[in-house]
Parts: sequence; C-alpha cells; structure tokens
Amino acid sequence: MKYQLSLYALMICFFVNAQTVVDDFETGVLESTLITTSEPSNYFQKGNTIIGQARHIKIHLDKNPFGQSFQITIRDGLLAVTAPYDTRGTFSLAYGKISKNKAAPLKLDVGTHTHLYIRFAAKSTINGFYAMLYSVNSRAVFGKQLPAKEGAFEFAVPLSDFKKIGTDFRLSQIDGIRFQFDSRSKTGCSMAIDGIWFE
Repeated sequence: MKYQLSLYALMICFFVNAQTVVDDFETGVLESTLITTSEPSNYFQKGNTIIGQARHIKIHLDKNPFGQSFQITIRDGLLAVTAPYDTRGTFSLAYGKISKNKAAPLKLDVGTHTHLYIRFAAKSTINGFYAMLYSVNSRAVFGKQLPAKEGAFEFAVPLSDFKKIGTDFRLSQIDGIRFQFDSRSKTGCSMAIDGIWFE
C-alpha cells in the first residue's frame, strides 16, 4: 500500500509539472468592449488562474479609416478579439515584469519545458504573432506570420526558436511574458484563444 501511494504521488507530481499554465482565461473577465480611438487602450485584470495573478491588455489601432470598432471580450474561458475591415492594429497580452513597468516579476522557471503553446478555439486570421520572454536585464523574442486557419488548433513554439537578446537571459528565471498579435490586412483579424501554456 505504501508503495502504491508513493507511485500515485510521483504520477501526480509528473502531471502537475508537465504544464505551466500562463492563462486559461477562466478568471479576469472583460465584458464586451468596443474601441475606435487611435490612442492606446489599456485593461488590467486579476485572476487566480492567470500567471502572476494579473494580465495587462493593450490595444492600439494605428489605422481605422472607417471609424469601426475593435472588439474584445474575455468570458467563459475564452478571449475573443475582432479587428474590423482595413484596420491596422496591435493587440498584446502581458504578464509579470516587462521592461520598466511596475508589475512584480514572475520568478518563473521554464527550463524543463521545451515548447510554448497557444490554443486557438476559432477561426484565426492574425497576420503577425510575436512572443517575448523577459529575464533579468535580457529578453528572448520569437516572431512569425500566421496563416489563416479554421476551427480549433494549437500553435507550438519551440523555446529553442527564441532569439536571445542580452547575456543575462535564463529560462530558469522568467520575470515577464508578452504576446503581440498584429492585424495588417484588408480582411481584418478574428481570433479566439482559450489557453496559453508551457510544456
């Protein structure tokens, strides 16, 4: 019996350590919000299932010739974003300490993980995706043009594909994380995300 309990404990530890959830969008609700202004819009949510228990959302519409509304909602474990026709905009999610902001460092160790995952729950027409990991006074960056896809899918980024900038970067000491999604097309941008994690 003692052997079985030890085995169960080891299995639980294995599964718990297999993933480090950044955000599952189950907490930190954002009611449906419309943005038309070219000035950056900032939103801060707190929640127990958000890494560091806080997320910062920033939306910046560079071009909106028809005065349409950018829409964002976080509810029921889903972040849904729509950028309208012929707008140029940037939408970002940030966690922990990023550059000179005053948020507390995450003190996150992802050194045993190999990939960063983002799960999209619906059609995605994002043009550009960027991820930045901040560590001490250095960072690591990743960027890619994402093709449009229908239905649910996961986008996996090998941590080895991140380009290190600075000599102090350590996967064992991540202080902040930032994701940026760009809309740069006539068709606009539509996406729904239901999970971000390291594995």
